[in-house]
Amino acid sequence: MIPHVISGNTISAFVGGDLKTIDSSHPNFEVIKSHLRDVGDVSADLFDMATALRNYLLYEDPLVRVGYDGLTYDGQLVHNHLTMQIIDLLKRGQPATPWINFLKVLQFNPNPEIRDHLFDWLEHGGMPITPDGCFLAYKKVNPDYLSFHDLKTQNHVGSTIFLPRDECDHDRFQTCSAGLHFCSWDYLPRYSGKEGHVLILKISPADVVAFPPDHEAKGRAYRYTVVDEVPEDDAKHAFPEPVYRTAYDDDDWDAENDAFDKAWAEQHPPTITGIFGRLKAWTKRLLN
Repeated sequence: MIPHVISGNTISAFVGGDLKTIDSSHPNFEVIKSHLRDVGDVSADLFDMATALRNYLLYEDPLVRVGYDGLTYDGQLVHNHLTMQIIDLLKRGQPATPWINFLKVLQFNPNPEIRDHLFDWLEHGGMPITPDGCFLAYKKVNPDYLSFHDLKTQNHVGSTIFLPRDECDHDRFQTCSAGLHFCSWDYLPRYSGKEGHVLILKISPADVVAFPPDHEAKGRAYRYTVVDEVPEDDAKHAFPEPVYRTAYDDDDWDAENDAFDKAWAEQHPPTITGIFGRLKAWTKRLLN
């Protein structure tokens, strides 16, 4: 038995030749008290606060730490709708990697308003994220795949369109201004009627320069990649899941997820070609 004193909300014990004193705020307080009362001995590791906190973490990597009450990025507390969703997913034992990746990429956006509110805006507009932390959105171009705005920019599947960031309008109150436009399905009918092609864009949250303060689902970026084309009549149903994988994702898709994708594809064959055939529902298991 090691020398120790349990007094109300305080425990003092000589462990490994050192005096250890903790109070009831220590995560292992009850465990230590129980060990001392039952067997009169306790491991020094139980007194270590850093180790104890790690045991209460839901997720940890070099940049992100998620506990039951908060999330930190690079040591700084981040609190918004996205972080609350990540915490909720992890509490329920669900995979949260796409959302964590989105959070990491989002931190490279220099605009704090975008860092705080982009996820809410995308969620309201029904624009899903990808496993590597980007998101998918729509764009409509004319019959020659040229942007309606300048009638010069070619938008073909597989191409990445770029505009210098300082040439884009960062004012979110200017709903139609300089920048590369993207939108949700709700905004598509406001393009030029049935004329043209509906494209699926993959956009990094770090590359978004503006989106309106209300739920007007049209935004601007300085770079995007065209990943697919869909018939306009089918565009509304292109994103029934919150996370999609595309052929343009930069992630390690492990064997378990490949097997899941294969089984899902066999049970739910695509009804049309294009995005329905190539995009894979990563979080379908969350809905079962």
